[in-house]
Amino acid sequence: SARGAPGNLEKFGAIYNYDAVQDVALSLQVGDTVHILEMYEGKLHISILGIFPATYIHLKEATVEDRGQHETVIPSELPLVQELTCTLREWAVIWHRLYVDNKKMLFRHLQQMTYSLIEWRSQILSGTLPKDELSDLKKKVTAKIDYGNRILGLDLVVRDDNGNILDPDETSTVALFKSHETASKRIDERIQEEKSLQQNLDLRGQPIFNTTHTYSLYVNFKNFVCNIGEDAELLMSLYDPDQSKFISENYLVRWGSNGMPKEIEKLNNLQAVFTDLSSSDLIRPKTSLVCQIVRVGHMELKDGKRHTFGLRRPFGVAVMDITDIVHGKVDDEEKQHFIPFQQIAMETYIRQRQLIMTPLITSHVIGENEPLTVVFNKVIAAKEVNHKGQGLWVSLKLLPGDLAQVQKDFSHLVDRSTAVARKMGFPEIILPGDVRNDIYVTLIHGEFDKGKKKTPKNVEVTMSVHDEEGNLQEKAINPGAGYEGISEYKSVVYYQVKQPCWYETVKVSIAIEEVSRCHLRFTFRHRSSQEFEALGMAFVKLMNADGTTLQDGKHNLVVYKGDNKKMEDAKFYLTFPGTKLEMEDKEGPPSKNMHHFANFTPTKDSTKDSFQIATLICSTKLTQNGRCGTTLTIHCSWRLVPLSLLFRCGVLDWFALPHAPVTGSAGRELKGLPAAAPAAASRRAATKGRGPLGPFRAWRG
Repeated sequence: SARGAPGNLEKFGAIYNYDAVQDVALSLQVGDTVHILEMYEGKLHISILGIFPATYIHLKEATVEDRGQHETVIPSELPLVQELTCTLREWAVIWHRLYVDNKKMLFRHLQQMTYSLIEWRSQILSGTLPKDELSDLKKKVTAKIDYGNRILGLDLVVRDDNGNILDPDETSTVALFKSHETASKRIDERIQEEKSLQQNLDLRGQPIFNTTHTYSLYVNFKNFVCNIGEDAELLMSLYDPDQSKFISENYLVRWGSNGMPKEIEKLNNLQAVFTDLSSSDLIRPKTSLVCQIVRVGHMELKDGKRHTFGLRRPFGVAVMDITDIVHGKVDDEEKQHFIPFQQIAMETYIRQRQLIMTPLITSHVIGENEPLTVVFNKVIAAKEVNHKGQGLWVSLKLLPGDLAQVQKDFSHLVDRSTAVARKMGFPEIILPGDVRNDIYVTLIHGEFDKGKKKTPKNVEVTMSVHDEEGNLQEKAINPGAGYEGISEYKSVVYYQVKQPCWYETVKVSIAIEEVSRCHLRFTFRHRSSQEFEALGMAFVKLMNADGTTLQDGKHNLVVYKGDNKKMEDAKFYLTFPGTKLEMEDKEGPPSKNMHHFANFTPTKDSTKDSFQIATLICSTKLTQNGRCGTTLTIHCSWRLVPLSLLFRCGVLDWFALPHAPVTGSAGRELKGLPAAAPAAASRRAATKGRGPLGPFRAWRG
């Protein structure tokens, strides 16, 4: 239409400054309220002049009464939100004046209160707060407004017990006076509390959460600008460059070849929170947010051969120093940070580059087959990155508290759709309800014989979790926060590299009762356009023979070669050692069957093929301590344990046994004890069958 009257929504709000260039135009500043009388749509006629562009105005919901020159506009916002908006505008003018007058203490104090009101206003507008939390927040907001008005010398707003402003036309003078007196006393008490709180403000005006032991880092992924041409996976995590160590598990974003998220419903909703950060993590000298970009497609970008489709290929990295953010020097979740993208060069280019480079000059060129930690450290060490405008856009904010706390206090940022990436380790304080059973597995490196070929193989590692019967554990592997588990994880494929270094970490999550029955299986395949060749397999059990879980650290696994059916038969290969350490512990030379099945010499030397992983267990129930592990195992399966084993392990120190002679099989076990066994043990032993634990009557611990 060429001309029309505005509707109910077309009231208010400049969202951008507009400088008038004509006499008939109207200049605007952000936040100005505009009463729109008429608007023009369509092609602009030369005789018609507008006073400002419509795109500079945000249309807010409102109810219009008595339309015309004397109409009344009633906003649809909550009255508390309207009061917050008016208060912030009033305080902003005073805040600027305090800066001009160089009143530093009051300036910083007002700044902190303003930030709090802005934060709370965002929470209320989000509409995600339950009714009880909204009521509590309303009391906090009104108390902060009244306190701020008092210290700034502004008028006191009289409210009822629920924080609502009293209407003088409907409230008696006596009631107004009593409410005013009560509010004044309450504000005086609040001033005393604020004075004590003021002592906990540092020089930057940021609060030091002395009572907070756990922190969370909020990350809002805005955009990824990069011309890949294929689908990609973006794996973001926290990284300590000084120790070359990853702090957290990955946050996974799947990016489509069209430059948008693979799941279109996640557009503008890619958010994650890295939880369980302790105060020791915050005081690290350096902390980086790193992102590994993996291309998913053909071996080469222009390769259209059928067999090489769906490969995960290294493509690039992006690194940002977030030390100031975790130290509290920068605190603005609205600010968007650009993280430049550094593409990984192909090995042919690297070799050509090395021929012309002086050996004395340290190379910052990133090669495809370099370990991931080396890649990140090179990017961090480089002063400039030739990103060509390609990179990531993110916003960050450090939040005090664990996951439950930040979901409550920052519900406008962290909701149910926010991905949760946990720290690879425990926080300083483990809450009673925090039940965790996570096993982190890192593919480190391997070495594979090229056989009859002249060039090394393109090795792909497939990791899966199986029980002792060989049954696949569905969705037991989690490659990154933000997505459900998968049954098989496929590694990145490096082109013709004899000793590939992956440094890829995934999380294995299985039920606590299944850990003792499960093992990890690794299958190695050569990926090329002509063949899909199986190179071998390796495995490792999650539970040791003594009942303890796999020790944290690196493990050198035995790479087995043989018939494909035998490599998939768990009952067959589980009879062999899974690690080099187990193979060395076996007495005598390997059996003939093992010699034919595994590609290694009869001595205890390493094989031609090797594969190394690292594990880290974060569990509130599993243990890696030998003595405790034995004790817990006995406690769970006491009926199968001979009594002599209990004495040898010292487990009887944990039990209170009645004074009675030992009879039956328990007595026969006692007679065979070594002399070092406690002499009083026989007097404290129980008759067989008494109590809930068989021969044991009560659990002392």
